[in-house]
Amino acid sequence: GGSASLHPIVCQAFARTGGDCQAAYVQFLSAHLRPTQVVMMRSATARLCQAAKASKVSRSTLRPLALASRTLVSQCRWDAVRENAAQAPRPMSGSAVQQIRLTSDVSKSGSVAGSRMLSGGEVIFNLLEEHGIDTVFGYSGGAVLPLIDAFHGKGIKWIQSAHEQCSGHSATAYAKSTGKFGVCIVTSGPGITNLVTPLQDALSDGVPLIVFSGQVPTGAMGTDAFQECPATEITRPCTKWSYVCLDFNQLPWAVNEAFRIATSGRPGPVHIDLPKDIVSMRMQVPDAVFRKSAPTAAVDGPPMLDMALIDKAVQMLNKAKRPIFYVGQGANHCPEILTAIAKKANVPVTTTLHAMGVFDERDPLSLHMLGMHGAAYANFAIQNADCIVAIGSRFDDRTTGVVNKYAPKARAAEADGTGGIIHINIDRTTFGKVVKATIPIWADTEHALTAMEPGIETEDTASREAWVKQCQDWKEQYAFGYVKAPGGRIKTQQVIEATNDYLQKSGWMDSKDVFFCTGVGNHQMMSCQFIRWNRPRQMITSGSLGVMGAGLPFSVGVQVANPKALTILIDGDGSFGMTNMDLQTVVRYNLPVKIAIMNDARQQMVWIWQRLFFDGRHISVDNVNPDFVKLAQAWGMEAAMCDNEADLPAAVEKWLNFDGPMLMDFRVVPDICLPMVAPGKALDEMILLEDREAIFGKSEDEMGTMKFEGLAPS
Repeated sequence: GGSASLHPIVCQAFARTGGDCQAAYVQFLSAHLRPTQVVMMRSATARLCQAAKASKVSRSTLRPLALASRTLVSQCRWDAVRENAAQAPRPMSGSAVQQIRLTSDVSKSGSVAGSRMLSGGEVIFNLLEEHGIDTVFGYSGGAVLPLIDAFHGKGIKWIQSAHEQCSGHSATAYAKSTGKFGVCIVTSGPGITNLVTPLQDALSDGVPLIVFSGQVPTGAMGTDAFQECPATEITRPCTKWSYVCLDFNQLPWAVNEAFRIATSGRPGPVHIDLPKDIVSMRMQVPDAVFRKSAPTAAVDGPPMLDMALIDKAVQMLNKAKRPIFYVGQGANHCPEILTAIAKKANVPVTTTLHAMGVFDERDPLSLHMLGMHGAAYANFAIQNADCIVAIGSRFDDRTTGVVNKYAPKARAAEADGTGGIIHINIDRTTFGKVVKATIPIWADTEHALTAMEPGIETEDTASREAWVKQCQDWKEQYAFGYVKAPGGRIKTQQVIEATNDYLQKSGWMDSKDVFFCTGVGNHQMMSCQFIRWNRPRQMITSGSLGVMGAGLPFSVGVQVANPKALTILIDGDGSFGMTNMDLQTVVRYNLPVKIAIMNDARQQMVWIWQRLFFDGRHISVDNVNPDFVKLAQAWGMEAAMCDNEADLPAAVEKWLNFDGPMLMDFRVVPDICLPMVAPGKALDEMILLEDREAIFGKSEDEMGTMKFEGLAPS
């Protein structure tokens, strides 16, 4: 059947299945469409269901589904539907479609006033310029050549990485360190499959990453052509929006829609798949397509403030005797108002991994990072607070411990009406997902805090001061520490501590833009513990997904985005081994990244878990490493090695002051990262430094006396 009969049939299928019509829909398509069309429509099916669910459409209200269905059908490029494209309804997202008709019906010698003959690749390039993009990370390939050709000799800088995964991570770090968009371009097939990890990382950590991938020509789609894969099917679960553009006329709308979705609400990645023939096609394109004043897919406005909830939150905070601010990266754009309220209300502040520095950690009110390997004093404060104000955070499992034991004092205060949990977040899907808030406030954190600030007036200042004093006592009693290695050998904590000491004493942490990138493992958590962060977006790391190997490409993206900054990579030998081929990118562009490898020849964090939870049965945790100094020198980089405490200060000073990229191979003694909240334990049931011998033993040859049960950490 044609489009006229398809709409009601699809809607009836949705009504019959109560909202889960995917299987029935695919069967219908298989019976009525050609195989290549079935492939395209399968990708559209999930989007249809998601749109209906997001819009909370009842089974009896079918018209919105019909409109959504018509938009999806238009992607199949049916002639009958294409004739009505200019009158197509709004896409499921609700954004306006910029339907400026393009034409190729122009003689070779002719021209059309106010328009240009452009390829699809040139259309995309010009749209990127209009959105303020100045840098793109990518890797070439046959299917994407028509797009990357448009970048030749133009104003947008093209950064070639050593691998598509590196391109994705570098674009992510570019966005994380600046708050701007990160853009990545790759080819079809393995090009886009290599980006699955960066896409999921960006989705988990809320990063506005925009990915363009090449695709085989439309006529070859669904035929298992060379380097063909169902790109949008693969990337849909790890993006906010994934779209295959099958019509040249849809290119302007698709690009603008990608930018809109990437930063509306909680930021995240989007993906546009571009068949080769669509991007190669040339048409007469009106200049109005590229005018900034023309209708574009603007970012959705922030939520409206519910002032009744704001007033309730202010009253709860004012009455609280033991409040704490638990801050996530959703507040990274508003450190000034956060600091002003914390000081005005005299409230201690703890942060998540991605929010370190949003509140200066050198301030007495700072309790640094909380969580599984966070500060014991921050965890104690959360568990003893009568009012927790979660600001731009989402109660990640690494920050809560076992949920049924989380925040007992705040829960008790909620029950008797003297406190509770206030949750401020721009993503309302986070409300109640992990922890049910007493007062959920759907808002941009800056807007909510600004609205709260005039009403802040602590009622019981004596109790508040006593609470702050208690937090500072915990801070002194349970400060981060470690046991030094014998014989003057060094540990990861010592190297990071020496680096922080130099940066603080030299004044560089205040006078320079200093960024730290890390891989994932002990070195990552120890960086959180032993560096005193003083501004947001200083720590560029993989949080939720925990991607080993992301550190080096992260440092590339940060240095490209911030050419005058001091970019420091603290990496583990295991993480570095996964992507060290990206040293070629550092050398290619002479990026002055300072690389430190914490070389203990192990995946030490996993080694510890095997020791604690698997009775010391170690497998797949020993690393066979090259000589990292010679590896760097082979790339033409400066490099050195340090393995002892006496040489450490001078080695750090030389490394950080070197004019250009430099790699340091720090030969460190393996250690356990403490504190640690074990699985199944409450946030304040921590293994502390004083317990080290009981759990770790006196040496690697003996087991500790403390036994662990249950599942090891993931």
